[in-house]
Formats: sequence, C-alpha cells, structure tokens
Amino acid sequence: MIIIWIIVSIILFSVIVMVHELWHFSTARFFWVKVEEFGLGIPPRAKKIFIDKKWTLYSLNWLPIWWFVKLTWEMPNSFLIYNKNKELYTNENLEKALADWIEVYDSENIKISSNDRQIILEKLKENSASYNLMNKPAWQQSIIILAWVFMNFLLASIIFSILFFIWVKPIWVNTKIETNLELKLIPTYEQAIESWIIIKKEGLVVSPVKWSIAEKAGLKDWDVFKWIINSDWWEINIKDSKELIKIIWNSANKELTFVIIRNSEILNIKIIPSSNIIDWKNVWKIGSYIWENVELNKNFEYKFNLIDSIKYWTLETYNQSLLTLKWLSILLKKIVNPETPKERTEAISEVSWPIWIVDFVSNSLSAWLTFLFILWAVISINLWVFNLLPIPALDWWRFIFITLNGLIKKIFWRKAINEKVESLIHVWFFIILIALSIIIAYNDINKIISQ
Repeated sequence: MIIIWIIVSIILFSVIVMVHELWHFSTARFFWVKVEEFGLGIPPRAKKIFIDKKWTLYSLNWLPIWWFVKLTWEMPNSFLIYNKNKELYTNENLEKALADWIEVYDSENIKISSNDRQIILEKLKENSASYNLMNKPAWQQSIIILAWVFMNFLLASIIFSILFFIWVKPIWVNTKIETNLELKLIPTYEQAIESWIIIKKEGLVVSPVKWSIAEKAGLKDWDVFKWIINSDWWEINIKDSKELIKIIWNSANKELTFVIIRNSEILNIKIIPSSNIIDWKNVWKIGSYIWENVELNKNFEYKFNLIDSIKYWTLETYNQSLLTLKWLSILLKKIVNPETPKERTEAISEVSWPIWIVDFVSNSLSAWLTFLFILWAVISINLWVFNLLPIPALDWWRFIFITLNGLIKKIFWRKAINEKVESLIHVWFFIILIALSIIIAYNDINKIISQ
C-alpha cells in the first residue's frame, strides 16, 4: 500500500503540474511566443521524444515528478566573449562587434573562428526576435506567466461544483489552524460539531497512562466519565475537559468517586489525586488522557441543487486559498521566529510533499475515489497559492520582474534589471526549489515507512 500511495501521489501531482504548465504552453502559442521545450520530469534530459511543426521539443527527463515549459528568451542567449583588451562584451555590443567583423576572443584569449562567430551572431539575433517572450508587450507576458491562475482556480472550482451537486463528504477535520472561514470539505472541529459531521455525546473519554494512579485504580481505555461524587457526596456533572481538570486540581488529599460507563455498564471508581509541584504550584492529577466523547456521523454528506453548488464551490475555492495562505504564514512564523526550539522542529516536520499529504489523508472521512478528486482540487489550490509567493523562479516573482521592467522601460527607456542577472536569479532559485522538493519527498517517504 505504501508503494501504491507513493505512485498515486506522484501521478496525481504530475497531472496537476501538467495542467498548470499546459496553460503556459497554450497562451504562449496563442501570442506567437516560441516554445522551445515541453518536458516531463526534472533535467538532465533522458530522451528526446519528438519535435513538432513549430519546433517545440517534447522531452522525457530523469526525475519524472514535474513538468516544465521552456519559452524562448526566458533565459536570453549570452556569451563570455571579450575584446582585445580582455573586456567582457554585453549582448548588444557583442552583436554589433560581430556584425562589423571586429575580432573577438574567448575567456582564454583565443580568437573566435568565423563559423563560431556566425553561430553566436544568430543566437544573439534570436534575442531580439518577435517570437521571444521578453519582446512581447508587458500585458501579453503577464497573461502567459499568470495563465495558471485562471486554470488552477477553474480546475478546483469545477471539481468542487460537480461534487457538491452529486454528493460529497468532508475529507478531514481541521484541528490545527484556528480560522473562522466557512469550509465544507475541511471544516474546523467546531464547524464539524455544529454541522453534525461529528456527533458530540455526554461525558469524556479517558485513556490512563501506564502505571498511573488512574490505571491502578481500575480505569481503562475508552471508559467514559459521566459525573464525579466528591467527599461531601455532591454529584457533579462532567460537561467538558476544563471543568474535570479544575475539579481534580482543587481536590487536594480528597477522595473522588468517578462514575463511568464501560461497555454499557455503570461503575464507581475511587481515586485520590496526587500532587506534583509545577511552577511552584501544587497541581493535583490522576495520570490520564481525556478527550470529548464524540462519534463520526457516517451518514453525513453534502448534496446541493445547481444554484447552491455554484455558490458553495465559489466559497470553498476562495476559503481554501485563504486557509492555505494562513497555514503558510503560521508555518513561516514558527520556522523564522519560534517561541521555543521545539516549535521550529515541529513546524519543519509539517512541511510535506504530496506523497505525505496523500498518505496522511488516505484514512479520511471520504470515499477513496471522491477523496482523490477533492485532493486534486486542494493541491491545485495550494499550487497556485504557492506560486503567488514572491520567490524568484516562481511565476508571481516573474510577473513582478515583467511589470517592473515594463514600467521602468516606459519612463527611462531601459530595463530596471539586467537580463543576465534576472536569469541567474531564476536559475539558482529553481535549483534550490528542486533540491528542497527532493529532500521533502525523501523525508515524506521516510515518515510513511516509519509508521
């Protein structure tokens, strides 16, 4: 099952990324931008599949967990060519020098041959060709770069609307991120109780710690506390865990009778809490975990009419996006500025790749096939939200580059950021992101195997 889930997660994520990249590809073709390569996997290249009529190479790469589209002039052609004084040429000056047949030299001060001069000149001319991405108007570049926003949002919305119209169950209950967002498929615990996804019953469930006072007194796992009789023979109803803890903490050297239900049988168990000094306070306890007595409503499902389906897919897609942003901000805060070293360690362990996400939610509240469709939509949302982060090599940062260069060029007739600098920034951050993806995927597989 581990191997099956890993394969499923890789295929699922690859399909989502393929759709993402396909829209870059389609919009680039629409605006007559040359697509040099459409590749499956992370380079280095393993095999050239074929070249189409518009000279796009379709390739298979060695690590098949990603797709990419390479557009002409995403990385401009540039060369380390020098003049006779060993001064490095800019692209513009080099093109002029080659056209005027001025002698140029490589980094070892060897003169460039005639054949090489011609090849270099053709590559440099390609930088100013009409089919280059960076030679298109800024608005066209922006549409090409941000095409995925529409597609990923649309994909998630279509999936949600169909499921809400047919039928769907929540896939998980959010107990980690505090939010007031209205979420149908990943509700908070309070929303799940309010919607009867989870049915709350009377009493509290206990699980005594081994060798604790609670275990020695006779408490067992899944016993349900109903009420407590104190030394004055007052019966106290147990409403929530805070009330129970308060009663025990205030019972110094007093015998408490716990009235419990075990397999439909009512039992009385007498316990005297013990004291441990914590922060100079006497805290009396019995040594048991407690949680609310709840039950999953297995018959719960959403099924709306057409109008409500459209309404709720809009809200679900929007709120899922906000939830992802909130989770990322909390995670970043814990990693960068944690309150304790343990908080940072826990936050880092929460950073996961889809392999772990698929395994984590595989025992969800939803049916297997439905779960895959929901997960497809949720990861699609996460992908476009992640790409909205202002990180070099991601699409939103590229959009910022385009916008900034477009504005500066209109005012000062020159670009704010040199092409070579921009390309280097994108390349290095892309390498870093790929390395992080591989490390996270490796850690995810280790987590699955260790469990």
